[in-house]
Amino acid sequence: MTVLSRSSYVLATFDAFIIAFISFFTFCVVAQTYAQLFAVVGLFLLSIMFILGIKGFYNVRKYCFKDIYLLFEGVFIGSFLAGILAVPVLGGLGIYLILLDLLLIFAGILVVRIFDTIYKKFFKRTKNILIVGAGQDGKLIAEEIQSRPELGMKVVGFLDDNMNNIEEEDSTIPILGLTYDSEAVIKDNNVDMVIIAVKSRMDSNILTDLAKGIPLGVKVWRMPTFYAHITQKLFANKMAVNWLFYGYVRPKHFLYSKLKKVIDIISAITILIITLPITIIAMIGIKLSDFGPIFFTQTRIGKFGKPFKMIKFRTMYQDEVEEGFDDDIEEINTNDKRIMPFCKWIRKFHVDDIPQMFNILKGEMSLVGPRPVREEVHYKHQDNIPFWECRDWVRPGLTGWQQIKAEDCIPEERLGYDLYYVKHRTLLWEFSIFIQYVAKLLSGRLK
Repeated sequence: MTVLSRSSYVLATFDAFIIAFISFFTFCVVAQTYAQLFAVVGLFLLSIMFILGIKGFYNVRKYCFKDIYLLFEGVFIGSFLAGILAVPVLGGLGIYLILLDLLLIFAGILVVRIFDTIYKKFFKRTKNILIVGAGQDGKLIAEEIQSRPELGMKVVGFLDDNMNNIEEEDSTIPILGLTYDSEAVIKDNNVDMVIIAVKSRMDSNILTDLAKGIPLGVKVWRMPTFYAHITQKLFANKMAVNWLFYGYVRPKHFLYSKLKKVIDIISAITILIITLPITIIAMIGIKLSDFGPIFFTQTRIGKFGKPFKMIKFRTMYQDEVEEGFDDDIEEINTNDKRIMPFCKWIRKFHVDDIPQMFNILKGEMSLVGPRPVREEVHYKHQDNIPFWECRDWVRPGLTGWQQIKAEDCIPEERLGYDLYYVKHRTLLWEFSIFIQYVAKLLSGRLK
């Protein structure tokens, strides 16, 4: 699940047209039949669009130089994957045509992005947002909107009937009136969207005022829904968890769970086979480093709070504590003196996680899910962070949504990403998460 606006879909459509158009005229000189030509064009179109999609190229955000690299990386990887299958059809000129196609597609999409950036900066009208409720929730969503200029939104003010909030008015965002004034405030400020950020259930008078005041065409969002939409993490309050619970117990998830388990087993076996040479090298190197045990186990919390022993390759000297990744400790980098010299590359590329395939085969873990935490960390957060135990409604994973979006974050933010995953999980989205995990892993960017 990614944050996509209407403009994102329009841009994706333009990109698809550019890829198909350029590929058609690039490869038509060597394709012997139209069937071959359309097959090659379709292969490049699907491959490049898929890579750009899973790498988050179409997520709503402010464009920067990093996106130019992201675009080139996506086009290059997509062209490389498609080219492997297309070279036999394209013949001797295939490699040169693929390089030409790659550069033209990159240039074409880049030009579209430049014009899109100019349009959004100088010509597109900013959407005016009115927030009902100037309390903690209202101020939180206002801060999230203000911190994301790429959304093209401006908070014009609050409506609130609570005198305490009115007396504590934040001068940066004014309280424009009571809910009774909604009709006049919306017209005077040319409001495009109203966000309801009232913690308690609204009484009939407030609903009546809003119903009268919100004209046709003005969008209305509940705060938790809009928060999840723009941040890709769940706002952990009682209402959101209620929605989470009813979504979790729907019958379709029982079929989903069985299919997911089959995919996990097949994938774990495949990964063990593919990584067997690396595994053998790692095992020999660890054993020869200090002649200690090869494996390291640690108690982690699994589905429904059930403890299990998570297996990893041991990367530290025998007399050191193998802490791993947790919320309450500083990240252990590859330069830590406790790590054996041979094992630095094992840590960098997460080769030490390969034995967790056996946890997956035993049904204790999944390929994708919230990362399991240590037993003592789990109980500490369960006592201090509301709804922490909700992340245990699914099996923990080798990787998860939080690892893709924000590896360095506080436990409360981590919970938001994990609950967002629990609510929105689908097999297709999990496949996208795993592909992004592999891409970060191979590039050495995974922490």
